[in-house]
Amino acid sequence: MIIKMNKTITFIAALTFASVLFVNSIATAQEIPAARIAIVDNRLIGQNAAVAIDINRQINQLSTELQAEITTTGNALAEEEQTLKAQSAIMPQEAYNQRAEEFQRKAVEYQQDVNQKRRQLELAIANAQAEVDRALKPIRQKVLQDTGATMLMDKTLVLEQVPGLDVTTRIIEQLDISLPSIIVELPPVAETNAAPVAN
Repeated sequence: MIIKMNKTITFIAALTFASVLFVNSIATAQEIPAARIAIVDNRLIGQNAAVAIDINRQINQLSTELQAEITTTGNALAEEEQTLKAQSAIMPQEAYNQRAEEFQRKAVEYQQDVNQKRRQLELAIANAQAEVDRALKPIRQKVLQDTGATMLMDKTLVLEQVPGLDVTTRIIEQLDISLPSIIVELPPVAETNAAPVAN
């Protein structure tokens, strides 16, 4: 009888403990606020925000300058290659081999320089985007606070919506005030070499 009584007490204690956990779980779930979603078009921000327009202008300028440097060096190498081929029949073999090795070294260095410039431009873009993202974070938080929304959702994830949920214009206006422009710079070579290469 004592053994049965102990088993009954143990069962009741376990049941009570489980009930407490269940009630606490419900209480915790009830503390989570209801989802109120605001919509933001990040693509539109990347097109229309003043800082985005400024970044694109600077990136295009840097890209044009780098491409001009690459083209100039590439054309010079192409002319040197044609000259070397034309002299191959009249040049002593040893001298030709030496010139060919020198040209090959220049060609390798040229390709390395092209890759280096590409990585510099990619990292400059990434650094600029990171600075914009840092500026956007407090703006997004303020929009949530002002509108009473609990989350922001990108418009590309939305199939249908009722009017009044889109806060893109508000975010662009505040971003234009807090960060109208930035300076886009090519990073130092050492920093570029340490950065991962984009595929």
